[in-house]
Amino acid sequence: MTNQSGAPLESIPSRWSVSSLVLGTGFGLTGAGTVMLGVLLPVLSQKWGLKDDAAGFLFFLQFLGSSLGAILTGANRVRSILTGYGLLVVSACALAFAGPHTSFAIFFFFGTGLGMAMTATSLLISDRYGEHRAVLLERLNFAWAAGATAAPLLFLPFLRSANPRPLFFLFQGLFLLLFAWVLFRERQPRAPSPLDESRRRSPAIAGFLLPLVVLATCAVGVESSLSGWLTTYSHRADPEHAGAAALTTSLFWLGIMVSRLTFSTSLLAIIGRQRVLRATLWGAAASVALLIAVHTPALIQVASGLAGVCIGPLYPLLLSFLLERSPRGWIFAVAGMGSAFFPWLTGLLSAHLGGLRYGLIAPCGAALLMVLLLALCFRPARSSIQGAPLHP
Repeated sequence: MTNQSGAPLESIPSRWSVSSLVLGTGFGLTGAGTVMLGVLLPVLSQKWGLKDDAAGFLFFLQFLGSSLGAILTGANRVRSILTGYGLLVVSACALAFAGPHTSFAIFFFFGTGLGMAMTATSLLISDRYGEHRAVLLERLNFAWAAGATAAPLLFLPFLRSANPRPLFFLFQGLFLLLFAWVLFRERQPRAPSPLDESRRRSPAIAGFLLPLVVLATCAVGVESSLSGWLTTYSHRADPEHAGAAALTTSLFWLGIMVSRLTFSTSLLAIIGRQRVLRATLWGAAASVALLIAVHTPALIQVASGLAGVCIGPLYPLLLSFLLERSPRGWIFAVAGMGSAFFPWLTGLLSAHLGGLRYGLIAPCGAALLMVLLLALCFRPARSSIQGAPLHP
C-alpha cells in the first residue's frame, strides 16, 4: 500500500500519523461547532428575543458562511485551514459578547471559519494519501459525526444554566490550540500531477454530476434542518426537561454516526450501493414524516434516532461520486447551500404557519425530492453507479 508519492503507507513518518490524529480531533470539534447553534437555540432565542423566522435566518447565515468558506478554500490547504481556525478563534470570542443584532454577522463569520477548516482538512487528507484516501476520509467523517453526537450532551450544562458564554470561550481556546498546531507543524503536500488528476475523474459518473449535486444539496439540507431544530422541537413538546431535548439531538447524531460506521465496512459492497441509497432515501422521508406525525417526547426521540440512521450514509455516499468527478472546494460549497436554505425555510414555515410541526415540511419535502430524483435520473445507469469506487 502506497501513498500519493509512491512510498508504502507503513513507511509514512509518524508525524503524519500524529497529524491525522490532531486534524481528526479538530474535525470532530468542527462537528460540535456546527451543531452548537441548534443545541443552544432555546437559550439564545430567549436571551435575544428571537422568533422562529429570525432564528432560522441565523441558521441560514451560518451555513451560508460555511458554503462561502468552502469556495474560498484554495490550493494551499494548510493556509486555508489556518484561515479557517483563525476566523473561528475571533468569532467564538465575539459570540461571548454578542447581542441580538451583532449575532447575525458573527454567526456568518463563524460559519465561514467552519467551512474553510472542514473543506481544507478534507482536501488535505485527500491530497496527502492519494488513491488510499478512502480509509483516512472515513475516519475523518466518523470523527465529525462523533463530535456532533457528543456535543448536545456536553452542552447540556450551558443549556440548563442559560449562560453559553463559558462555552464560547472554551471553543475559542480549543480552536486557538488547533491554529497553533497547524501553524507550526503542518506542511502542504505536493500538488498532484496532471495524470493524477485525470485518474480521479470517472467518465461513468460525469453525466450524473448535476443530479448528484442536487441530491447532495438536499441531503445536507435535511441533515442540517433536523440537527438545528430538533432540540427546540423536542423542548416545545416537553418544556420541563431540557435534558430530554438535548438527548433527542444526540440520538439523531448517534444514528448518523452508527450508520456511517456500519457502511464503511464490506457490508456496503455486499448489499450494493444503489440499494443502500434507495433504502436510506425512503427511510429518511418516512422518518421525517414520522417526526411530523408524533407528539410525545419519547416517540420524537425514536423518530430522531431512525432519521439519523437513514440520513447518515447519504452525504458521504454522494460525496464519493462528486469528488471523483471534481475534487475541489466548490463541491462542498454548492452542496452546503442546502444547509443554509432548508433550516431557514423550516423557521419561516414555522413562524408563518404556527408551529415547528409545519416547519418540518421543508426537510420532509427535500427527502421526497431526493427519492424522485433517484428514480428519474439513476435508473438507466444502475450498473455504472453500482460499480463506481467509493471514496468516503
